[in-house]
Amino acid sequence: MLSERVTLAPKLLFGFLPICYGGMLLIALPNTQMWLVLAAVVLVVLLVLLISVDVPLQTSWPVFPGVFLVLVSSIDLSQGAPIQGPITRTSAELLVAYLPAALYILWGLYAIWKGKAVM
Repeated sequence: MLSERVTLAPKLLFGFLPICYGGMLLIALPNTQMWLVLAAVVLVVLLVLLISVDVPLQTSWPVFPGVFLVLVSSIDLSQGAPIQGPITRTSAELLVAYLPAALYILWGLYAIWKGKAVM
């Protein structure tokens, strides 16, 4: 079985893909600064929540890109930005982004559950 430190590199690498895509969606929105602050607040609240229940950040890392992608896709859909965005042309593309985001969240929750079961 691989150690947690060895598996951290692929987690970080795969975690940056939804962050980059979500960042591009976020930059394309009107009032980018307001939405960036909202996303930062949500991620900090998630961080505080995970720290308060004693979950290691290495284990819970995949949850953050998933939550970020869900948040940005939801904001983008609510603003009607696919029409004006440079990345997406239809709302269906944003709806498809929920699938990998859900998979990232499930991956993180499974890692947390597996880590808690070992303890």
